[in-house]
Amino acid sequence: MKTLLAIDSIKDYENSIEIGKIFQKELGKDAQVMPFLDGGRGTVEAMKALIDGTYKYVNVHNPKNEVITARYVVKDDYAVMEMAESSGLRLLYKEELDVMNSSSLGFGEMIVDGLNQGADSLLIGIGDTATNDLGMGMLYALGVRFYDEDENELNPIASNMERVHRVDISNIDHRIYQKDITIATSSDTTLFGDNSFLESRIYRKGASIEDIAFLYKGCKNFKAVIEQTLGIDSVDFPSLGSGGGVAWALYTFFRAKISKSMDIVMEKIDFVSMINNYDLLILGENVDQFDGVSSINVSKVAKSYNPNLKVIFLEDADGKEIGQRENFDMIFKYKLSDDFDNKQIREGIRALAKDVDESLRDKVLATKL
Repeated sequence: MKTLLAIDSIKDYENSIEIGKIFQKELGKDAQVMPFLDGGRGTVEAMKALIDGTYKYVNVHNPKNEVITARYVVKDDYAVMEMAESSGLRLLYKEELDVMNSSSLGFGEMIVDGLNQGADSLLIGIGDTATNDLGMGMLYALGVRFYDEDENELNPIASNMERVHRVDISNIDHRIYQKDITIATSSDTTLFGDNSFLESRIYRKGASIEDIAFLYKGCKNFKAVIEQTLGIDSVDFPSLGSGGGVAWALYTFFRAKISKSMDIVMEKIDFVSMINNYDLLILGENVDQFDGVSSINVSKVAKSYNPNLKVIFLEDADGKEIGQRENFDMIFKYKLSDDFDNKQIREGIRALAKDVDESLRDKVLATKL
């Protein structure tokens, strides 16, 4: 049975390529690995394998303004960046999360480094971020400056969005206007509409109820001042809330294109043509993060071009259940402790792969669940 493996996340272990390799070893030579990304953690690893790129390392500031080393992928004049590398939740301990004093500055520093390296096209994965500053920090790194009503320059942190009275864009790095920018995200959060970026997910970034009230007021002010400065109409639609509003800033300032993360992967590997060569597709991702939207969409596309294809979804028994279950021929539940270290998770994934292999051999797929 020819099997395609596209497994994004199991207890935050490594990335889809590494997880796929573990499964591949257990399932045998007829199993192949497909990169899976949602725009968050693991994006650079998945895209590195997909485009055969190399890593570029750069010192940037994390959400707490501490210097860290981040990496992105380059291939000729094409750069792939992941916001989580500079501004991600994984960079901080839970008790360190402080969304009001956080900034996307480091992400902007990554972009500047990409421009310095001669990148003409940028693919930017947005997800798993600890910041919520509507790109204020990113814009600061690109040369934008912010002032209060007394003409005092403001630090680019979320708590200062409410104080922004004037924005100076005269020294913005104009090189970015000539670049082709694509945002890869699985999030459909808006700014202030239905499914706002200030709803449930903001709590993951350490925000209190009081913080959210201040952020709402600050984001409204910041957005209005930016729109007035640029002379543009107000805009808000799904995905602009991604990355704590960085997607909005990239779209507003630089007309970045917004794409679903797996749409990019499927286009680059010619998924429509290759899926006809497989009998089975195994998917998996963290449903708590983006509701499993990527897996649902991939399954739909796959079955539309290969109606005989069987699709398994690997579901964490401790997490949220994936919706639209009719798109899968089998939901394979697994349970791994959140307290496992990296080695234990790897062994758990290997055991899971063996379980899946045994189930396939027992022809569990004969009955659609």
